[in-house]
Amino acid sequence: MRNRIAALMTGSSPFAMAAFEGEGGGAGGGTPAPVVVPPTPESVLFPAEKPTDPPAGDKPVDPPAADWKEYENDPAKSEAENTAAKAEHDKTKPAEKTDAEKALDAIPEDGKYVLTMPEGVTVDQELLDALGPKFAAKQMTVREAQELTDEYVKIETARTAKRVEDWGKTLSGWVDTAKKDSEIGGDKWDGTVQAGQRAVNALGSPGLKEYLNASGGGNHPELIRFMAKVGAMISEDKPATGGAEGQGKPVDAAHKLFPNDAPKG
Repeated sequence: MRNRIAALMTGSSPFAMAAFEGEGGGAGGGTPAPVVVPPTPESVLFPAEKPTDPPAGDKPVDPPAADWKEYENDPAKSEAENTAAKAEHDKTKPAEKTDAEKALDAIPEDGKYVLTMPEGVTVDQELLDALGPKFAAKQMTVREAQELTDEYVKIETARTAKRVEDWGKTLSGWVDTAKKDSEIGGDKWDGTVQAGQRAVNALGSPGLKEYLNASGGGNHPELIRFMAKVGAMISEDKPATGGAEGQGKPVDAAHKLFPNDAPKG
């Protein structure tokens, strides 16, 4: 099973097309730390051949459920000995599977897999329906499909969190660059912000503000520079006190053009 899952993981994920919403998203509950198994040294003379498994020793191996049989009394043993032997034998009886476990170990005859996804993640059902029959043809159980999907979701959740973190750093970096700019930053920063806000309020639409807030574009130094120049050219009913060169009322520098768009710092 592990080999089949590992082989499939080298290609595109068959199931989870993540729609990550908010935080969260592991594959249902905590994931136990993996057991690190040292690799088996490759055969020097026959690298394509794997060494045989080592002897099992004296430790008894539980037989498969289908092969397990009830203990039969040994005529050569006493009743007490047979009772003790039966008790030991019964310890090797495989546990009965629940209906849920049987469903997980089944291979859907119709190729339709039903997978459980964590909160905030949805399945691309069209893709799942298209690939399901192919996995059924490869004898993949529902349990194997779920394990593969859980692993993919875990990886994609980490990737998404990293992208969000990196984008936040980019936005903050734009702000820092603008504050240090010789034309719009430094002691001119507050006036720059006021002029830029005046330009957007006078000429922009609510849709423009929404776009700039959602995209983070309101933090970019060149957009701030442009809006500040436009704002400086707008005449108002009252004398302008801001502008790129203005000395208007101080504004929280981290707000820039849009108060809701600016990361604090």
